[in-house]
Amino acid sequence: MRSRGSPGVPRRFAGAVSLDVVVVAYRSGAHLRRCVERLCGHEDINVFVVDNACPDGSPATVADLPLTTVVMRRNAGFGAGCNAGLSLGTAPAVLFLNPDAQLEAAGARTLAAQLAADPSLGAVGPRIVGDDGSLHRSARRFPRLRSAFGEALFLHHLLPHAQWTTELVCRPVAGDVEWLSGAALCARRDALTAIGGFDQRFFLYSEDTDLCARLRDVGYRVAYAPEVTATHVGGHSAPAPLQERTKLGARLLYARLHESRVRYAGFRVAYALHQGVRVPLAFARSRDHVRGRLDALGAAVRPQA
Repeated sequence: MRSRGSPGVPRRFAGAVSLDVVVVAYRSGAHLRRCVERLCGHEDINVFVVDNACPDGSPATVADLPLTTVVMRRNAGFGAGCNAGLSLGTAPAVLFLNPDAQLEAAGARTLAAQLAADPSLGAVGPRIVGDDGSLHRSARRFPRLRSAFGEALFLHHLLPHAQWTTELVCRPVAGDVEWLSGAALCARRDALTAIGGFDQRFFLYSEDTDLCARLRDVGYRVAYAPEVTATHVGGHSAPAPLQERTKLGARLLYARLHESRVRYAGFRVAYALHQGVRVPLAFARSRDHVRGRLDALGAAVRPQA
């Protein structure tokens, strides 16, 4: 890993920074500039763009902006990229922002100010909407066996007002939540230091769930701040078909780390059921959807080492 300032642009304002922004870029050329340019050039904000071995040269699209580029030698995953950016900053608050998300500087400052005002608050996240203005359900409950089976059997659609059928919080309100989407999440640096940052065993997916769980385990609160709004272009998109196995693997890893052996076995059954009942539906979509579901199903039922 190495870092550099943008070519021809001096690093500025290093002494007065109250917020670091970390954006992990990978195939992000279409969105990265819109994400970071509104946060660059402010006296109290430092922006770090982590080049996670981008095959499309995404960081070149922001090379003229006053930010620091962190160059990774390989794509080590989202959590590793976040930790790389985190390690170079010094601000008491750190905003992790997806490259296809946008948040105004004023909103970022509001999140950082909430952390500064309340030492018990480990992380805070904004209301997230899609580019069409529709709400992204970014406030969620931790995985539970009943919700895992509920989602597997589509009960969250059949019983949309029953909270036990899903992890999603359908009508989130300001205040404490169990966990928040990492698409836009502002955390206290000393809290992140206390838990060792993101767990790099999560390559993609569930790293935000795990981070919030570990923050809460050491006594910090996690809060939803709907008075601040971020826009996330990818906020409603499901994982690409061939990423189903990656998502399933991350959920299994979370269950293995946070649940007893018996409950972990229950989650494996629930996740296998989730994939199995969707295989027939995948045939109506594409070959990649079928392959993705079958790969994920295989990962769920395969004996673990």
